[in-house]
Amino acid sequence: MAVGAYDGYAPLVVEVVKFFKTRQVPVPAEETIEIFAFMEAADESKRRGGAEVRLSEVFERVGYQP
Repeated sequence: MAVGAYDGYAPLVVEVVKFFKTRQVPVPAEETIEIFAFMEAADESKRRGGAEVRLSEVFERVGYQP
């Protein structure tokens, strides 16, 4: 996935307002869960002194099956 230039917070605010108006989320739940799992894996790696932590391990710990 290509990452575009930083356009400030305006595009984010547009999506947030759209969500409040329509109640349709702009990001699929699966993608949101993967982002949180990535952050948790990074935190766990730090707790383990930099050891590798796989997303599958995080998913298993919380009982999530992608």
